[in-house]
Amino acid sequence: MKIVLVRTNPGESGYASAYGYIAPSLGLVSLAGAVKDIAEVKIIDAEAKNLTEEETIEEIATFNPDVVGFTTIASTYVNPSIMIVRKMKERGINPIIVFGGHHATFTYPLILREGIDFVVIGEGEQTFREIIERLKEGKDIRSVRGIAYRDGQKVNVSYREPIVNLDNLPIPAYDLLDPDVYKASIVGKNVRIASIETSRGCPYNCEFCSASAMWGHAWRFKSNERVVDELKFVKNLGYNWVFFVDDNFVVPYKYEERIELLNSIIEEGLNEMNYMIQIRADIIAKHPELAEKLAEAGVKIAFMGIESGSEGVLKAMRKGLKKNDTLKAIQLLSEQEIITYGGVIIGAPYESRKDRKATYKFVQMLGDHGLDVVQISIYTPLPGSDSFYRALKNRALLTIDWDLYDVLHPIMRVKEKLWRLYFESREKTYMFYFKKWLHNIEGKAEKYSKPILSTGKRYVLHRIPHYLKNFLKLPVESFLVQRRILNSAKKLDDYTIKILEEVYTRHLTSYLKMFHEVINQGKHTKS
Repeated sequence: MKIVLVRTNPGESGYASAYGYIAPSLGLVSLAGAVKDIAEVKIIDAEAKNLTEEETIEEIATFNPDVVGFTTIASTYVNPSIMIVRKMKERGINPIIVFGGHHATFTYPLILREGIDFVVIGEGEQTFREIIERLKEGKDIRSVRGIAYRDGQKVNVSYREPIVNLDNLPIPAYDLLDPDVYKASIVGKNVRIASIETSRGCPYNCEFCSASAMWGHAWRFKSNERVVDELKFVKNLGYNWVFFVDDNFVVPYKYEERIELLNSIIEEGLNEMNYMIQIRADIIAKHPELAEKLAEAGVKIAFMGIESGSEGVLKAMRKGLKKNDTLKAIQLLSEQEIITYGGVIIGAPYESRKDRKATYKFVQMLGDHGLDVVQISIYTPLPGSDSFYRALKNRALLTIDWDLYDVLHPIMRVKEKLWRLYFESREKTYMFYFKKWLHNIEGKAEKYSKPILSTGKRYVLHRIPHYLKNFLKLPVESFLVQRRILNSAKKLDDYTIKILEEVYTRHLTSYLKMFHEVINQGKHTKS
């Protein structure tokens, strides 16, 4: 049995083009780890290798697989994946096609319309392994729990119980990847990045995020011993940076366990590697000592969701965050010389122009107090999020061209003009960097033991002609983007809206109900 697992190349709209950054697909290496003892597995990372559509198809065809799996953890992977499947079939390449990931989980009827054989719902390690086992045995795989498929015009779906103990999962097959492909030019040369999870889920309930629907509100975590084993594994393979992909690296009710993990990393000498994490600002603000511990453990970059400079917008987002906490967290992390990376969202349906101006002012103020990097995204209702289904109900989505669901394009009807949101998101980003990186960065870079900021500055300076060219094109480009969205051929019709709403209702009433029953039972059993 031969299997190919594919991450397609969505083009130049991601971190790879902006920062020279690309990390492995944890979903694909996790699936590979789940089946590599029973099948021959090849991972084709078209995004990391910058493969064209034709080159990707050629690699698939050369391997001659029985099964091809595509990740759709991001909506922007969907269209390229479907296009590759179509062209494969046109050329008589007909393996079994499986899609999985966040997007496919919440849009599986639309995915199956495109001739895809199966969609894995939710987490896929156990489900995908069972699919392969049954195929090898010549058995019908339609009875596998945790998949969706078409039977004529009918779409069938079933759900699989969540994995209570993440330590029971096999170690992801990092050994099937080439470490030299995964890099971050903005932080230096000879960077090799691995993606590792220490937990799954998020106990918070931000209305724009699909994590809660995907994983429930539970936060499941691997043991410290298991995490250390994975870190040693990737270190021995030659990786020197690790991106911890957890939605929240630290949650309040497991604070002591996280401190123990950081201590284990230090004691095992694994703080020789460099780490990127995602963390909430209020956790840092509440526990000032955490910033020092993170730095001691080797954390070099911390991403935080700033989201808005308006307390009213933060409340509407259900963020549960105060601006003062964000400021305090950035100052604490900066004192430990950890690079602070802030995410901001503009263009929410409940945001006014006054709110947006407050956000820009807040971001510049944070830049003066230690914020090093900012990503200004445009509010994008992603499948699985509450915002997506509210937008469906209100008929506010202007397109379902998934290429535009990259948080860089305004794809819903809001109070503001689309072109203005597109323009401002880029203009304010450029202004932040022109001020921050060209004038204020030297002091922090000089005292930083590893010159990441100096390297980043050189990277930015080298790309200034590119930035200026883009900036000059921005006014015209903004109007062209607005026209593209308003004239999109991929409009939502009533039937599609009905299908997607039914998926959401079924997910809430069936999958999430079962999810919490199993998780709570697992907790009770442990106690």
